Amino acid sequence: MKITKKEAFVVKPNKNTLVYSYPSNNKNISIAFIKVNGRHPENNGEYFIETKCHLLFYFLKGLGKVMIKDQEFRVKSNDAVIVKSGDKYYLEGNFEYLVSTSPMYSPDQNKIVR
Repeated sequence: MKITKKEAFVVKPNKNTLVYSYPSNNKNISIAFIKVNGRHPENNGEYFIETKCHLLFYFLKGLGKVMIKDQEFRVKSNDAVIVKSGDKYYLEGNFEYLVSTSPMYSPDQNKIVR
């Protein structure tokens, strides 16, 4: 299966983030291209928790950090970071990355917590 950028769903969840979510016909995996300029989620003190998905971030360009629980990871081009389902995390910086999720991402399993 080939998926072009024209087929991607474009979402702007906040002023700092642009997401190109590529459709998948496989319930075991999905991928998105994301641009962040700031913090994601946007508000200080907020974290994401994926209740079902494991995440693999691959950073294409830029600099920033990924905070998983209380551990900070400084990231740059060609770095990868894995977030396990149930771990709270946020991203901050100015970068572009690919995120692959397993199983397939669905918005209902993505929660924002403080």
